[in-house]
Amino acid sequence: MEKILAVITSWDDAKAVIAEAERLATQFHTGVEVLRPVHSQLGELSKYINLVDFTEMRDDILKVEASLLSTLCAGKSYSQHTEWASRVHSAIVEKAENIGAGLIVMMASHDPLLSVLVHTPDDWHLFRDTPCPVLSMVRDRHANKKVIAAIDALDTHELHTQLSSRVLDNAAAIAKAKGVPLHVLTVVADPALVYAGIANAPMSGDFLLDTKDRAEVNAKALVARLGIGATLVESVIGRVEEVLTQRADNGNALLVMGNSANRGLKGLLLGNTAERILHNMKSDMLVVN
Repeated sequence: MEKILAVITSWDDAKAVIAEAERLATQFHTGVEVLRPVHSQLGELSKYINLVDFTEMRDDILKVEASLLSTLCAGKSYSQHTEWASRVHSAIVEKAENIGAGLIVMMASHDPLLSVLVHTPDDWHLFRDTPCPVLSMVRDRHANKKVIAAIDALDTHELHTQLSSRVLDNAAAIAKAKGVPLHVLTVVADPALVYAGIANAPMSGDFLLDTKDRAEVNAKALVARLGIGATLVESVIGRVEEVLTQRADNGNALLVMGNSANRGLKGLLLGNTAERILHNMKSDMLVVN
């Protein structure tokens, strides 16, 4: 794996992020760089104070943040970056691209529901734009007992198969590095659970079971083709977000899944599965584009 970029978005989470990045760097025999993006919240002040005062205020803030980062990283050999950012996700993406990062490690933002409805959180933007996988951590830390790779084995289009392959490759690498089992899971959504308008006319049990079996066959075929040693490959019927969240939370698992990067109106209204799951997760999630 290429270098790991540890992103500090809150000082309360800094030690946990650094510790996880260091563990993964040791397991993958790679290096760590640390980024502290300082969100510019002084934009409005520029209307009331002159440019020199504004610049001095910004520079003073950056000095304080750089000093805190230096203290956090005392005795470490990795590079440290403190950057002023009007859009935090853009600063993270740019830094990841510049250093050729193979993984971004950061704490999930835990935005309250209202803010999610009003604006798209930086996590979502990052998932859509990142050049490498993003490990989104939760604050309540537990050791991972397994890795769950979630794929849609019913979608066999080439681009989606390529995404599923990347999910499986990353999940297998993480599982091996952590020394835990790898489970591959595909969820077959019951239309009656997805579309309320047909809740009184669900698909027949035979249809769903046949679809479930086909998904499992496809998943096993892809796993075999990639030469991945999974402890369990299965398909289940249910609501995707609920099944994945429950499986990951109940098993202290790291959930690895792909992000299809819906954009525009579709992205605003529907989002992506990874994004919809994020705010209900109680375990870490690795998102692969």
